[in-house]
Amino acid sequence: MQYKIQQIGARFSDKGIVNLEKEFNSYSSGGYKYHSVIEIQKTGCLGIGKPSITYIAIFAKEE
Repeated sequence: MQYKIQQIGARFSDKGIVNLEKEFNSYSSGGYKYHSVIEIQKTGCLGIGKPSITYIAIFAKEE
């Protein structure tokens, strides 16, 4: 199984949602299916700085 991970963030403009839809449709055309969305915490460079919360979408494709 192959996976694609797409950082999708947490806030979107109308244009951002349309662009995300295009990317997801592109994955689907490539044989990937939606798997899940999870919340992650990203740290700054070298683990320094205030961490931020974001979301990633995971897509899977059978080999």
